[in-house]
Amino acid sequence: MIQERLDEFAGLPVHTFDGEPDGPLPAPDEVAWGVYQHVHENGAWGAEVPENLDLLLKKVDTAQVTHLVIGFWGFGTDEFAPVEWLVDNAERFPRLRAVFLGDILDWECHISWIHHGDISPLFAAYPELEHFEIRGAYDLRFEPLHLERLRALRIESGGLPAEVVRAVAGSALPALEHLDLWIGSDMHGGTSSAEDFAPILTGERLPSLKHLGLENGPFQDELAEALASAPVVARLESLSLAMGMLSDRGAEALLSGQPLTHLRGLDLHHAYLSEPMAERIEAALPGVEVDLEDALGEASWVGEQWTHSDNYVAVAE
Repeated sequence: MIQERLDEFAGLPVHTFDGEPDGPLPAPDEVAWGVYQHVHENGAWGAEVPENLDLLLKKVDTAQVTHLVIGFWGFGTDEFAPVEWLVDNAERFPRLRAVFLGDILDWECHISWIHHGDISPLFAAYPELEHFEIRGAYDLRFEPLHLERLRALRIESGGLPAEVVRAVAGSALPALEHLDLWIGSDMHGGTSSAEDFAPILTGERLPSLKHLGLENGPFQDELAEALASAPVVARLESLSLAMGMLSDRGAEALLSGQPLTHLRGLDLHHAYLSEPMAERIEAALPGVEVDLEDALGEASWVGEQWTHSDNYVAVAE
């Protein structure tokens, strides 16, 4: 459940721009401009995102804007496509370096319903992007990226298509330091498997990577087993397998594999671990900030082993 809009994005506070300004505006380059549909105090919806984006062009010196966040623009891309708007107005945003597409709350539109289509033209229009995040992966497509300055890439999804994982894996991103991928459920468009992530785990195309998040996934155990010997791990400062269906099997693989004591952080929140396993993880990594919030699943005895029959990823529909 995503119930709050961003208040900070890529190091800048988000300034809500959702209608005719009623006071002085901040300096264009001192905030991330969050363009949203206006919601009146009585709950009625007012000015919509397409209208407010056009208003932004009139009221703000967009030549100085560096960070842009776009909220709920409607269902589908038939009437309005934010990527098309950004491409058409690329000359108006010569300094744009950080983009968040889809700061959309669950009550506005379920994450699995957010429709983007092919976003490849965005990267062609803004080759100097340094930070890109997107929420929703329904029909999401893009060609492998070749962005020299991109430092952060984050894809939040209730179901990540295998084609998207392969596009990321095939990208040349020499400056990328932070990568987060929400895998999601096969009930909501997820078609990837642990094998699709193998090229990412070599780290060959990501020489600067410091944080890797493979999150919200149903096959966290398989990923953990692969990470146990993955070359990229030795270069990381933080690793996340949070929000998914990690069990004792995957945790055992992490503890039995290559050392993780060099990490600053290991995020395993929302997992399905036994209490003894959680204690083992903390004991084995005394200098690592380990997040085990909501990591103890309810186990039941089935056959000859303990199992978790009601496992689920944190974000799906």
